[in-house]
This record gives sequence, structure tokens and C-alpha cells, in this order.
Amino acid sequence: MKAFMRRGFLWAAVLLAATWLSAGDKNKPADKPENKVVDSGSFGIYADGKRVGTETFKIEQRGDSSIATAEVKVDDGTARATQTAEMQVAPNGDLQSYVWRSISPVKEECFVEAKDQLLIEHVIPADQKKLDVPHILPLSTVILDDNFFSHREILFWRYLATGCVRKGDQFTCGPGNFGILVPHLHQASNATMTLVGRDKVTIKGTQRELTKFVLRVGDPQRLVVMNEKESAPGEWMLWVDDQYKVLKMAVAGTNIEVVRD
Repeated sequence: MKAFMRRGFLWAAVLLAATWLSAGDKNKPADKPENKVVDSGSFGIYADGKRVGTETFKIEQRGDSSIATAEVKVDDGTARATQTAEMQVAPNGDLQSYVWRSISPVKEECFVEAKDQLLIEHVIPADQKKLDVPHILPLSTVILDDNFFSHREILFWRYLATGCVRKGDQFTCGPGNFGILVPHLHQASNATMTLVGRDKVTIKGTQRELTKFVLRVGDPQRLVVMNEKESAPGEWMLWVDDQYKVLKMAVAGTNIEVVRD
């Protein structure tokens, strides 16, 4: 367990996590939903220091659910790819639905349905031969698709809400363990997030002092849009500012970095 003394930062982050995980309020009139954008923007995707793609995202409350939408476009000079994703989460954090689509270079689709305490993937692959992939997973399973970096920010918020405890003027954060599903790869796994502490990191040529977290995924995840044959180690480093937003991510053992625009 690591102690984290920056009370203002962490307390605000826990409140933000609570906002994401409890968007619904049964006492509010059904015809007056409260919509609120929790975070939005874009991440630049870099390989060897060269920008090869962009993820544009929005994370918001819509009445009785929280919804995260994203689009990633990649062009590394040899190949182009465009994918979209939409995740809908219930007030208690349970998954309601998730849709992943490949727009180019091929058209594919995967819809994750929460049904009878199961998660069922309805898949339409490139050959358009539909199939279902059932997973015996609880509805609390976290979606962590391999090409959407905003999903890691959402997991970070969930970690703050569940993995950190306030004791007086100090917050203590231990490892947070999560069951995850990677719909694009049709794989279930596990993930662990831990607090490292304050760290100096260079972002866009400027050195900043941010808070560093490490996300370890049980099974390696491919960076499919970069290279169909390339596998990335399942360890991600996340640097977060005092406004509880992820500013930079890096994949251990690779040349891949993701930086907020």
C-alpha cells in the first residue's frame, strides 16, 4: 500500500470517478435527464517520435447512464485504419453495452451484450459470417479494447474509486485488480493498477512533474492498428495531472507513446 499525500488531487479524482460510476439518480424526473461531459479531447499516437494516429473521445453522463465514445484514425505511412467504439455503463458501474466497429481498411463489427450475468459478443467479421462469442464474466467486467486509450483513463478513475482509502489527511492506494474484456480480440483477462508516485516526465518538449501509475495486463495485447504481427507487453505507464486527467501513456518495451493534445 502506498500513501499519497496530495489530498486535493486524489479527492477530486475520487469524486470524478464517482460521477462516472453513478450517473443515474432514481429520484430525478425521467423526462429531465442531466447531461454532463466528464472529459473530452484527443490523444496523439506516436511511434519512434512520429505521430501516426489520433484518438478523439468524449466521456459523458446521459441521464441514467454514462457513455464513452471514441474514434481512432491511424496512418503510419504504409497503412491506414479507422475504428470507433461506444461503451455504455450503468449507475453501479456494470456494463450495459459496447460496440466496436472497424471502418477501414476492412469493415467489421462487435457488439457486446450484457445478458443473464453473461457478456455475449455478437461478431460480424470481415467475411460477414456472423457468430456469437459468450463469456462467463460478471457485468462488472471492464472493457479495455486494445486501440482505445481513453478506456485506460476510465479504468484509472475506477481504480481511484475502489483502490484508494482515505485515512485522515492521507490517502492510501494499494493494487487494484480488475477483470477485463478485449472485444476486438475476443479475449478476457485481468489487469492490475498501482500507484508509483510523483515523477518527472517530458511532454511536448517540456518537463513536468505528474503522478505516475502502472497498469499491468495479464495477457499481452496487440497494437493491431500499428502492425498486425506486433505484440506489446501488457504493461502501460500512465502520467496524470492534478486535474485527474491522463496526459501521457507509454507501452513498456515498445516505441509507442500516447500524448493528450
